[in-house]
Formats: sequence, structure tokens, C-alpha cells
Amino acid sequence: MNKKYNRKIDVIIPAYNVPDEILFRCLASIACQDIVKELEVTIVDDASTKQNYAAVAKNFNSIMKINILRYETNGGPGVARQYGIDHTNNGYMTFIDADDTFNGAFAMKALRNGIEMNNGLFQMCVGVFDEVHETMLPEGTVGPILMDHQQDMVWMFGKLYRRSFIDKYNIHFHESSRANEDNGFNTMARLCMNDREQINFIPAHVYYWHENINSITRANDCQYSYGSSERDSFYGYVENMIFAVKEAKKRNPYNGFITMWAVSCMLHIYEYYIECVVRAPEHAPGNFEWCKRYYREVYRELEDNISDEILAQHYNDTMRNAYMGDKMNGIIPCMGIFEFLNKLKAETKEVEE
Repeated sequence: MNKKYNRKIDVIIPAYNVPDEILFRCLASIACQDIVKELEVTIVDDASTKQNYAAVAKNFNSIMKINILRYETNGGPGVARQYGIDHTNNGYMTFIDADDTFNGAFAMKALRNGIEMNNGLFQMCVGVFDEVHETMLPEGTVGPILMDHQQDMVWMFGKLYRRSFIDKYNIHFHESSRANEDNGFNTMARLCMNDREQINFIPAHVYYWHENINSITRANDCQYSYGSSERDSFYGYVENMIFAVKEAKKRNPYNGFITMWAVSCMLHIYEYYIECVVRAPEHAPGNFEWCKRYYREVYRELEDNISDEILAQHYNDTMRNAYMGDKMNGIIPCMGIFEFLNKLKAETKEVEE
């Protein structure tokens, strides 16, 4: 497909069995954008079994261009988003989940202005997204409650990407990952940037992430966070960090930032595992296997160049942030970081012998 490095924005929406009224709400938030005539909407139907999205889309035909693509095998949001990237061609791209909305009429304009400022040096623009809670609120609370996420580089929410940058480094989603796939995409983008290709964070609140208790991340009492299947967060994080680091090293093998990132990932994996041992011990053995995978495929070749002092400093920063953010509230680690790494090394060596 011929790319058009123009100022138009492709708005890509992965959709799987989305109720009509929810998709209508999403499309209405796009239709009210001040620059709606410079937007092209692409709904990627991820093998839905119930909905006819064309019936909803036709309500907006006089306002904006909407394309509907059908992906015949359900692949998850990352696969659907990649399909959308591959079948669109405008100069910018952004993503919105079908059950979310943009905030206000100037969201797209604010993001595009942010990416074009300073003579266009910025390759990516990130605005604030607000997490909207409308259920399970404290008694007597009149919702909604908004929790803002600033300078976030995990989720796809509230971000605008310059297509020329995505094409230059072939930034893409993992071909099959169903968890933390957005983290993998954004990490790959971050690791490929050079001194002139930077991220611009702007203070504008551009996106509403609506709470959905039946979503992938909220269902089953948030078991997604601790489970050990390929659809769960721990597995997805390991899989996507391996993917992002390896892909970035292919593009810039001598980038020291990639090495430091790989070390930070090892520490986050340690933190993840320690939390799992306490909060979901039944999954700890399975999750430790994913820890070994990251050690084997990424960390092992780096460890001889990482001094104990550097590792200890990164460890202190990681764990301090984890405890200050209450993520590790009430948790005493079952093993220290050096014991953890020695265990990974020993068990990996034992299997290979």
C-alpha cells in the first residue's frame, strides 16, 4: 500500500462483539472532533460472531469516512491493530478501543499539534488519558470517578504516532500476543528512537478509558494480572519485552539504552514474580518458567557486563517505586534479587545439561 505522509489521521478501532450502543458512543466521540474531515476511521472486526458494525457506522456516513475490515480469525487487540496499520496509509495514526471515547472536540487537534511542534522533531505525541470508574464506587459516591494517567508509555490510549517513524523502524505488534501487546509496541518504539526522534508528552486530557468489568483485564477478579496462561499479563509482559528488545537490537545493536532497558525489565519481572507468590501462589511455578525464558533469551548474554553496583541501584529504584505505589503493599520478598538471578541461572543450566 502506498503511504501518504500527509496530515490526515487514521483512527484504528479493534472490535470484537461490541454492542451497538457502545460502538455508537465511541464513533460519536470521533465525529465531534474539530478536525473530523481530516480523520479516516477504520474498524477492524476481529472475527466478531454477533455484531453488524456497518449498521452502526452508517449513522456517521455524512460526517466522516469509516472503513470496516474483517479479520477472519480472532487474534486479539494487537493483531487487529496491526491489521489496521497494514491497511491504512495516512500520515498519522491513533488507536481507540471500541468501548472508549475521546475527550472533547480538540483531542485529535491537540495531539497533532503536539507532534508537529518544535519543527516536527517529535515522532510521537502522548496526552493524558483518564480512567473512568462508574461501578463499584464507595457508598454514597456519585460517579464517575476519573483517575488520570500522565506520561504513560504502556497503553495505546491517548497517543498519536507519526507513520513515517513507524515505517522507518518497522515498529509493529507481536504477531500473536494477546496480553501486554501494547506495551511491546510502545517499548519497541521507545528503544528505536534516536536523539532527534523523541516523545512529546502534553498535559491535555484527550482520552477516556471507560471501566468495563467484563474486559480482559477486569474479568475473573482481575486474575489477568497474576495468571500464567498466554492470555495473562505476566506471560504477555515477558513475551513482549523479549520481542521488543530483540527487535530493537536488530535495528541498533550498539544502543546502550537497550541494555539498560533489558536490565530494568529483569527487575520488573522479579517484582512481578514476588507479587505473584503472595497474591496468586498457585500461578507462581508457571510464572517462574516465564522468568527463566526471559533470562535465557535476553538477560544471560548481558549479565557479565552488569556490575552488582549497577544492578543494586536499579533494584533500589524499582522496588522503591513499587512500594511507594502500593503495588507491593504488605509483601516481604520471598527471595532477594541476587538469589532470584542465581536460581534462574542454576535452573537454566540444569535444563540445558
